[in-house]
Amino acid sequence: MKLNILLLSVVLLMSSCNDWLDVQPTTEKDREDLVTSSDGYKQMLYGTYINLASTDLYGRNLSYGILEGVARNYCKNPVPNYNYLDNSVRPTVDAIWEKMYNNIANVNSILKDIEEHKSEFAKGEEELLEGEALAQRAYMHFDLMRLFAPAYKGNEDKIAIPYVESYERVRYPHIAEKLVIDKVLRDLGRADSLLSAGGDPLINGAQTVTYSGKGIFTANRQYRFNYWAVQALRARVYMYIGDTANALKYATLTIEKGPFQWVTETDVSAGDRIFMPEMICGLDVPDLPNYYDSNFTSESYSLSDGWGTYALNVFEDANDYRYLYLFTNDKANNKVISCKYKQTIGSSKVMKKQTVPLIRLGEMYLIAAECNMEKNPAMSISLLRTLKLHRGYLSEDQGVTDGSTTSQIRDYITKEMRKETYAEGQMWFYYKRIDSPTTPDFSPWWAGATTTMKTSYYTFPLPESEKEYGNLPSSN
Repeated sequence: MKLNILLLSVVLLMSSCNDWLDVQPTTEKDREDLVTSSDGYKQMLYGTYINLASTDLYGRNLSYGILEGVARNYCKNPVPNYNYLDNSVRPTVDAIWEKMYNNIANVNSILKDIEEHKSEFAKGEEELLEGEALAQRAYMHFDLMRLFAPAYKGNEDKIAIPYVESYERVRYPHIAEKLVIDKVLRDLGRADSLLSAGGDPLINGAQTVTYSGKGIFTANRQYRFNYWAVQALRARVYMYIGDTANALKYATLTIEKGPFQWVTETDVSAGDRIFMPEMICGLDVPDLPNYYDSNFTSESYSLSDGWGTYALNVFEDANDYRYLYLFTNDKANNKVISCKYKQTIGSSKVMKKQTVPLIRLGEMYLIAAECNMEKNPAMSISLLRTLKLHRGYLSEDQGVTDGSTTSQIRDYITKEMRKETYAEGQMWFYYKRIDSPTTPDFSPWWAGATTTMKTSYYTFPLPESEKEYGNLPSSN
């Protein structure tokens, strides 16, 4: 694997003056100059978030891009016949692998010498920085495994990806999925301890979002891998591996103890298309308006069946905020397109930054509902009704029937997951986790049309360079 990287390319946003600064050390000495001060470490950390916001990663591909297409949330599938080796697809897949591991190297560069420079930081800042870096490293490795390795259930011992934990010239071996998960959870456990010790302001409910450079490092916590992002990511990880007891534990903790509140229709109608009070973690993507104009004017990004009614069939109720305010319906041109990322940024409390969410409160409710659906279906029904009530469903039961069976609850959860995470890249992982034999398809005659899936469709291929130069077991 090409991890013998001694360059650190970071693009930093200097919030105090709203200017862009390119910091591009080209030697190990340049890196060493950065890590001699707390400001240097902070700049390096800001750079890793900017890297995540690139179009190769969560600024497009891993949010509203290829993952939404293969989940059939758009009328056109960007991967013909799920052939990821197609010349039109392979560069996108390879770029995800390359850019993610490059950013992991950047994170590891931060972690490499930080212990030696604790005295450079104000009280609590070193713990916050190290905790965020560890959480970010766990997040990236977890998504790499979900993308490039088979679904976890039944494949725990299957060789997956490298888990890179140092900044050095080493070809890390590909390891079994269960070992990747062990390392993800270990990093998250360490991040939890550090963010707690550092006094993450979000622990006590400080959801401050500011443009000011003053105190910027401890502000904007929803745009960082904060304490609650760690708990929510634990819930997501445990749900993926089928540990429903721990998934429920961390989802419930986030729901009950976190500072997140339901968005109001007033805020949504005023332009809060991300549901900011519910966002646990997200990315500031300054170029999002350009990305939106470049992508969401195309029929390829349409949730349409040819008649303009398919999207309403998906969302079921015209009063659902996620349909009413987050879609534009141009029936004449067969375009029913998400406007989630056509965001209005102003000085009001509604939206402060161009935002792509990574984890939101609604997912925690759906994880908790899924964990309860066999042993406590009444609780699942209650959780689903609570979520739908806060999405504008006006009927007495919010469309969730008393006494629903496990199968019916599963169907509700699948529908709500699609609505809740539309254009956020999570539905693909949901289908993969449950090994869904079908995904939606588009038909002007039937809203229930489906695409037949094979298990192999849910796994991206390793780059050819990784197969040739990576540290894989000979059997692979």
